[in-house]
Amino acid sequence: MQCVETLITVRVFPSGEYHIKFHSEGNKQDIYNDDFNIPTNGKWYSETFEKKEESRDETIHIINSEAILNGATSFYTEKDGPAPQRHPISILKKDGLFSTTYSLSQTFEGRRVSQKYPLLTKSMQDVGNDSTDKIVETEIIMYCLRMGMDNLKDEMLIEELLKERILNHFRGVFYKAEEEGKLFSLMDKNGEIDNDILVLPKTLIKTNFKPFLGLLPKHFTEACMDAMLPYIHEANVTVGLNDDTFKFAGILPGEIIHSNADSISNDTLWWSFNYKDFINDDYVIEAASIVYQPKKVQMAIVMSALIILMGLILISKKRKKS
Repeated sequence: MQCVETLITVRVFPSGEYHIKFHSEGNKQDIYNDDFNIPTNGKWYSETFEKKEESRDETIHIINSEAILNGATSFYTEKDGPAPQRHPISILKKDGLFSTTYSLSQTFEGRRVSQKYPLLTKSMQDVGNDSTDKIVETEIIMYCLRMGMDNLKDEMLIEELLKERILNHFRGVFYKAEEEGKLFSLMDKNGEIDNDILVLPKTLIKTNFKPFLGLLPKHFTEACMDAMLPYIHEANVTVGLNDDTFKFAGILPGEIIHSNADSISNDTLWWSFNYKDFINDDYVIEAASIVYQPKKVQMAIVMSALIILMGLILISKKRKKS
């Protein structure tokens, strides 16, 4: 197994609470990385185990985690930075006069890859050579550098003109290295052992900030590198999601009145998707159901009949008096 397969199952109870379960399986390296984190703390009951895949002579690692929740769950906040794959879920129960409706919505927020690093979009779809990969890396580093400097505006404000000069300088460095065939050595990890595909090229950053040190606040280079790290992590998560697949199973009370599910089996709605479905735009799962309240309907009919009967009696009495 060369990818992580995740099944998310949600069963909505008549009370409006819901049971949600994550089941992920894959090889050890992929299942425990940060591409798609399974919630395991607090109210979540989780377990991990292994099974032997004899036909492929490999060990499959499995994570199960489940909880009873209510209302909306975001899983991540802004404090977690830009890296995590956000997938907030919301279950709403609405009581009406004669019925109760339930709505389910989960959004896998788009990674906006085409906006952030367009070359990566094509690289994730096609198997390119190492040279193309290095060009993609430079594009990602440029994005991380811009975002890192932007994030420092409240602490170490610099003029926009100076910021653009720095960015243009780095673009020139990358362009020249590509022209001279030195892009490999320029983006080398410098012997560092790191499981991430992308790492922060500290030596490169420090070297090319030197011409601007006299114009920058003290320790700006170090602060900028620290500010770049969450965006490096974001890019690594995006690339890592390349081989992840997902299935979502939803079970709601009553009769389904709306859904964008791929299929339905008995009382279960099914969605199947992968990173391509949220590489840019949001992937939204939606469903709604209704439960009619027959006792309330019967009561309404009885009350209506009584009102009509009382009205007829009053009309009859008035006619007799006249």
